Amino acid sequence: MAMTQKQIILTHLQKKGSIDSMSAIVKYGITRLASYICQLKNQGYFIESERKKVRTRQGAKTSITVYKLKNNGERY
Repeated sequence: MAMTQKQIILTHLQKKGSIDSMSAIVKYGITRLASYICQLKNQGYFIESERKKVRTRQGAKTSITVYKLKNNGERY
């Protein structure tokens, strides 16, 4: 049975520790990262959101959200 997109995100967080929306799109084709993060939080996973300032390809400043799994992936 194939993994759901939410399971893919959780597995990535457990292996790598963090993810941002561009990584989710490029690596997995997942465009609704924030929704899956919200669902995982509601299931008891402790995931922190950190805003990070970056530059676009055109050189403009913008910010992204990086989601980090805490407590080694243990639930509350």
